[in-house]
Amino acid sequence: MILLQNGTVIDGSGQPARHASVAIENGTISSVGAVDPVPGAEVIDCSGLVVAPGFIDVHSHADLEAMQHRPEKVMQGVTTEVVGNCGFSVFPGLPEEDLVPTFGIFAARRGREWPDAATYFDRLEEERSYTNVAALTGHSTLRAGVSGVKAGRLDAAEMREAESRLATCLEQGSIGLSTGLNEAPGSFGDLDELTALCRVVVERGGFYTSHLRDYKFRIVEAVEEALELGRRTGVPVQISHLQAVGYRNWDKIDAVLETIDRAHAEGIDVGIDAYPYLAGSCGLTQILPIWAMEGGTPALLERLADAGTRAEIARQTEDNMSNRWEDILIASVSNQELLELNGRTVQQVADDRGCSGVDAAIDLLRENDGDLMIISFNSTEENLRKVLSHPLTSIITDGLMTEGKPHPRTFGTYPTWLGEYVRDKGWMPLEAAVHKATGQPAARFRLERQGLLQEGYTANVVAFSAEEIGTRGDYVEPDQVPDGISHVLVNGAWAVKEGELQRQYSGRPVRT
Repeated sequence: MILLQNGTVIDGSGQPARHASVAIENGTISSVGAVDPVPGAEVIDCSGLVVAPGFIDVHSHADLEAMQHRPEKVMQGVTTEVVGNCGFSVFPGLPEEDLVPTFGIFAARRGREWPDAATYFDRLEEERSYTNVAALTGHSTLRAGVSGVKAGRLDAAEMREAESRLATCLEQGSIGLSTGLNEAPGSFGDLDELTALCRVVVERGGFYTSHLRDYKFRIVEAVEEALELGRRTGVPVQISHLQAVGYRNWDKIDAVLETIDRAHAEGIDVGIDAYPYLAGSCGLTQILPIWAMEGGTPALLERLADAGTRAEIARQTEDNMSNRWEDILIASVSNQELLELNGRTVQQVADDRGCSGVDAAIDLLRENDGDLMIISFNSTEENLRKVLSHPLTSIITDGLMTEGKPHPRTFGTYPTWLGEYVRDKGWMPLEAAVHKATGQPAARFRLERQGLLQEGYTANVVAFSAEEIGTRGDYVEPDQVPDGISHVLVNGAWAVKEGELQRQYSGRPVRT
């Protein structure tokens, strides 16, 4: 027995905190309440600590990082994560790698092939992980696998193959379909294509998560498209990392939330997730017009080398900019001769080079073979408050490790949420905030026996100081161990103890 004694238990349900102990036996919570230690029990005094369910990150990009035993998630209290988001999963198989647009997950998978979900889960089980891992099947991966990076509709044979591959992955334990509709090749899929794939998902009891087609000028229409899939097929719809991007669109967030509320009242099964930061992160290619990415990165670089085509790409990019070049921070360059640019804004680079922001951005893409990650300051605190406090919203990291200056959410999302926004700014009671990171996402994604501290539930547990939890990480120095996380147990085994990382990989694949 492990006995977490004398803590303040917040059980993940949203109910008031209570003084209690939590007993764990054989990887399961055996009792919550007044528990006396038995002979031989490992007793941990949690006086002054909150004892809560482990945090559940339902929007993660740690598809590879989980099996690489990276500690960033578990050190901030995450015990379960859902990977394969934004349309980019590491299964099923892809065509030639150079056909695929540059994206961190695809770049890292070179030489590591998983033809389907079963082989990925098997490898994950073999290599082990700190966290439990569930996986979505990516629409962009499916599309690239059957047609490369081509624009236009899939033909009948390609559509049948995409549906078959999706069905196989779902039957092997993938929990649903994810899309990334503002980046090639997923951006080339139309509503009919998505409807057909979502019907496959519904038949197998899965979920649909959507990185929307637009978070800027047409965000309301993009949300309506996602909701229409729920209306047409009955698929549960999860709207990923919701935000209205850029100062020219900040006034749209109320209409977005009202649209979601109407659909929810109508009976559409809809949820939201978001991270507690004003900035997001993505590849710089996402600022370009979609047509520029047809054919993948090699074709893009050819277009950027042609003066006339480059000028048209630059014009359309500027027309679609919703924020400023000084709002875009260079996070990671692939050209090792340009490492000094990490942490600088595109506008600073433009000023140094004596050119416009859009020309600097295009030059940077060419100099890095299309592979450059950015941090983009997108939102306002008031809009962030509206989204995070919405009753349908779960808290996520959207974390992805990159070289250079990765987004600080990878290291400190939940400490930032519970420290800065809940304790310091008082956006909601601690019990409600913990629910948004535990019981709510577990129920939303039907993760059995997770998200609550209740008898019979899996012993995924975090103990933290409500007074000290937080992070010193920022956009310039993101890689900081968070403060206030004392203990983390994954499936009843120590992952973090007395604030120290333990070399135990007790996470498991979560197969539906």
